[in-house]
Amino acid sequence: MKKILIITCLTMISLVSYSQIEFGAKIGVNSLDLVADGIKVNNNNRFLDINYKGATYGNHIGLYSRLSFLGIYIEPALILNSNNVKYTIDDYSEGGILSTIINESYQNLDIPIMIGFKKAFVRLYGGPVAHIFVSNASELTNVDSYEGKFKTATYGYQAGAGVDIWKFRLDVAYEGNLSNFGDHINIGGTSYSFGQTASRVLFTLGYRF
Repeated sequence: MKKILIITCLTMISLVSYSQIEFGAKIGVNSLDLVADGIKVNNNNRFLDINYKGATYGNHIGLYSRLSFLGIYIEPALILNSNNVKYTIDDYSEGGILSTIINESYQNLDIPIMIGFKKAFVRLYGGPVAHIFVSNASELTNVDSYEGKFKTATYGYQAGAGVDIWKFRLDVAYEGNLSNFGDHINIGGTSYSFGQTASRVLFTLGYRF
């Protein structure tokens, strides 16, 4: 047992000795896109058709650390992410169809853990990401019996490429999610979603301290 502990400690010391630890900040923009059928709601004989309007843009800012060893690195980060979404709502009644456009915004604390490799100044990476719900503001509250039920945490994945130039880190990444988009929508006690996961493209500028 003592030999195992000694070997483990020596291994950890060697890894730290031969590795590089980096800390920095990140800021960027992202594009959220979804192609899916709308949500059809029958609430007390009131028929609604809710559709995602199109690509929207958000921003993100946060801190990261990077542990590099023999060309391979692990990079966890804490990123505050903010997104805006537009919906079109068609309200069917005896008088005809009333169409409106409404907005929704939400903020998540993203925790990506990327594993990648670096050749010269070019990097390729991928890994899981957790989205911790922080807050939201939505005009969906104008819909009768609407209640936003956001999950405390949702999960997804990222894959991307980047370049390191002096202290700057430039990244382009694709992000997919494991939960259906809009699954927080609850109207009249019934939960809805768009039946499809959303994807994002993230453009990020980092700076090493």
